[in-house]
Amino acid sequence: MFQEPKKYKESGHFFFEAENDLEKVCNAPKDKDGVFKVIELRNGRVDLVYFGYSNSRGLFNEIVNGLHYDKNPRKVGWTYQLLKDRTDALDVYWYVTTGKDNQKKECIEMLKDYMDIMGQLPKWNK
Repeated sequence: MFQEPKKYKESGHFFFEAENDLEKVCNAPKDKDGVFKVIELRNGRVDLVYFGYSNSRGLFNEIVNGLHYDKNPRKVGWTYQLLKDRTDALDVYWYVTTGKDNQKKECIEMLKDYMDIMGQLPKWNK
């Protein structure tokens, strides 16, 4: 997929399914900040649905405990969303960014690149 951050020290990804515990499958660092993107896998289709970033709380905490657009922590909201939409899984890619506060700028750049190509925001960023 596109919208890869331009600079990162570390990166990784994990899959999340409705029957998983997000705290157990999330392999993002707890002590480092960065950006992440969420790709929805459903019925053989792949759609980028969200870009996010951590703000001094660590990537792990932001991914697991940050709020989904339904105002629930992602560890709950993502499970509900997968069941509601009959999504097979989420593929979450995370990237540790360099420098203080670069994660917000990097996320904005990723969103801008997506908008330039797709003409709209990802559905969970709206």
